[in-house]
Amino acid sequence: MTAQLSNDPRDKLRAAIHRAYPQVDDDLARAYGTACEQWFAQLSEDERWATVSATVAYEKGQKDKAAEIASQLPPAPRFPLP
Repeated sequence: MTAQLSNDPRDKLRAAIHRAYPQVDDDLARAYGTACEQWFAQLSEDERWATVSATVAYEKGQKDKAAEIASQLPPAPRFPLP
């Protein structure tokens, strides 16, 4: 099964966070974790650094900044929960 990709910055940010902290979402389907890993593997070095920057901004409570950074990333796996 191939993950549906999304251009929504929130989905991109969730994929970046899940990639950085996969244990946080243990209850999510394995397919989502695998899709996030595959998505990350296809990113350029600059895009990978952007995922780190977005995750750090989110951790600091700067959710708008995190979403702005994530919006520059390519489409990411759609988050499986509403």
